[in-house]
Amino acid sequence: MKKINILTILLLGFVFSCKSPEWPQYLGSDRNATIDDEILSGWPEEGPKKLWEDSVGSGFGGVSISNDEVFILDRIEGENDLMRCLDLNTGHEKWSFSYDAKGKLPYPGSRSVPTVDKKYVWSIGPFGQMYCFDRMSHLPIWNKNLVLEFDADSMYFGISQSPILYKNYIIAATQGKKAGVVAMDKKTGEVIWASRKLSGSACQVSPTIGKIHGIDQIIMLSQYDKKDSTLTNEVVAFDANTGNELWTYHGLHSFSLIAPPVVLDNNRILISDCSYNDKFEPVTALLEIEKEKDRFTVKELFLTDKAGCKMHPPVVHNGYIYLNDNGRPNSMKCLSMNGEVVWSSDTVSFEMGSILLIGDKIINQNGKNGEICLIQASADGYKELGRAGFFDSKKSQAWAPMAYCDGKLIIRDNEKMVCVDLKNP
Repeated sequence: MKKINILTILLLGFVFSCKSPEWPQYLGSDRNATIDDEILSGWPEEGPKKLWEDSVGSGFGGVSISNDEVFILDRIEGENDLMRCLDLNTGHEKWSFSYDAKGKLPYPGSRSVPTVDKKYVWSIGPFGQMYCFDRMSHLPIWNKNLVLEFDADSMYFGISQSPILYKNYIIAATQGKKAGVVAMDKKTGEVIWASRKLSGSACQVSPTIGKIHGIDQIIMLSQYDKKDSTLTNEVVAFDANTGNELWTYHGLHSFSLIAPPVVLDNNRILISDCSYNDKFEPVTALLEIEKEKDRFTVKELFLTDKAGCKMHPPVVHNGYIYLNDNGRPNSMKCLSMNGEVVWSSDTVSFEMGSILLIGDKIINQNGKNGEICLIQASADGYKELGRAGFFDSKKSQAWAPMAYCDGKLIIRDNEKMVCVDLKNP
C-alpha cells in the first residue's frame, strides 16, 4: 500500500473542512449583522469598486447569499411577488419565479429577506404568502398563506417576516390569533409546533434565535396598541424544539416595533427601538436571562432613552454597542454596556439605514440617499475611514438590510441593487 504524505493529508483535510463564507438569511448566519472577516482599512476618494448593478422594483427586502448565488424577493407593484436568483460574481439573473400576490401598500415593494440552505429557499411576501423553492428545479415545493391559515392581521404596511431555519424546521412569527410563532417542516410546510398567541398587535419584527443557558430559543417581540388596551408589549422566548414558552419581559413600552432583538451571549439580549412611551422616542435595553433549575427569570441590566434605532438592530464589538439613533437629532452612537453614551457622530446622520460589523470595521448606510461609510469600531470616537455613493435616485429610501459575503457587499435602494468589492482596491 502506498504511503500518503502527512502534509497531503493535512492539506486535503483543510480543503474539505473549509466552509465558504455565506449570508444565508436576514442579518447573516448568526442573525446579528456581524461577520468575522478582514476588509480594506480605507477607501480611495471615489470609494470601493462597484462590481455590478441590477434593476429592482420598489421595496425594502434585502438579499441572502449562498454558494455564489444571490436571492431576493422582488415585487411587481400591485400584482406579483418575484423570487429572483442572481450570480454573485456577475449579477446576471440565473432564474426567477413569479406568483400572484395582488394588493397595494403605502410603501410599495417587498419587505423580507429569503432564507436559504443547500437545497431550498424560503420567503414570505408582504401579503403573507410563504413559499419554499427548490434550488435545482427553480420551482415551488410548497406554499401557504400565513394570514389565512393562522388568522393573522395583514398589517397596514405589509408583512415583514424573514424566517429562521432551525434543524429541519423553518420558523416564522405568524402573529395570528391561532399562533404567535410557528415551526414548520422545511420540506413540506407541515406545522410541527405552534406557540400561543402573542400578547400585542402584529408588528414588523422578525424572530431571533439564540442559545440561552444551553437551550435553543426563539425570541420574539410584540407591541402594544394605542387604541386597544388589551394588547400589550412583551419580549417572549419559546423553546425552538417544542414551542413551549420559557420566559417573558414586559418592560419595553413600544407601539411600532421593527428592529429584532440581538442575542449577545449565553444569557444577554439587546433590544432597541424608536417608538417608546406613546411617542417616536428612542429606547435601548439590555436584558439578562437567569435560570434556576427549570425556571427562567429576566433582569433588566439597563434601559435608556438616550438612544434607539427604528429600523435595524445595533451591532456589538469589544463590549460596546453601535447603532443608528433615530431620536432627534439622528446620529450614530456608541453605548457602553451600562447604557451610557460613549460618543455620538453629532452632525453625521445615517437616518434609518442598515449597519454591519465586519471584523473591526462598521459599514453604515445612509437610509435616505443610500450612501455607505466605512467606520472604525472604536470607543475612542467616530472614525470615518471612507465614504461612497452608488445611488442617484431622489426617492432612494435605502432601508433594506445590507448583505456581505467573501468581500462583496450588496446594497439597494428603490430602483437598483449594487454589489461592491470591499477587499480589493
